[in-house]
Amino acid sequence: MTNQTQQPEPEQQGSIFGKIKIGIYILIGLYILSTVLGGFFGGSGESYTETEVLDPTQGVVTEVKEFEEAKFHITNETIVPTKEESRIIASYLDGTVDTLTLDEARLEQANNPRRSAMRSVIMGGMMGYFLGRRMSAPLKQSAYANSAAYNKSKTNTASRLKPTAAKRTVRKPRAASKGFGSGRSTRSFGG
Repeated sequence: MTNQTQQPEPEQQGSIFGKIKIGIYILIGLYILSTVLGGFFGGSGESYTETEVLDPTQGVVTEVKEFEEAKFHITNETIVPTKEESRIIASYLDGTVDTLTLDEARLEQANNPRRSAMRSVIMGGMMGYFLGRRMSAPLKQSAYANSAAYNKSKTNTASRLKPTAAKRTVRKPRAASKGFGSGRSTRSFGG
């Protein structure tokens, strides 16, 4: 027997390189697939913050009075059994009285100056909780006609409204930090 070194046939060399090439293509395909599917299934690496939000289940009747032209203050707030029973009762300087439902208050028209003038006052009181203000925010004393009306709402009414509120968790993407190299660029330069 003679000692001969066996060299792979050219056909075998091609199949090894072919297998390596196919393996590389498979790895690239898997990487692309995991990147695309990772974005769909939340694997994009973004972090989220979870916040507990309180939604009132009872309603409120808020009485506001116009003391000067286009200057309103809350005179009284009373809890009612359901949100649907919520009302805003506005008394104007000219003696007219306007009653708004919660839906009407949400759809408040900018072309109605009487109603838009009382919006900031309403948002400072308990009705603000129904119009988008967080229940964790305190009542604004400046929204009330006097300290008695404010204290009544703060101690009696608000303390009865919050414990009956429904709790839900809201999940929002965490804001990117500010500064150099902290976010993704949205600008594109090119010719």
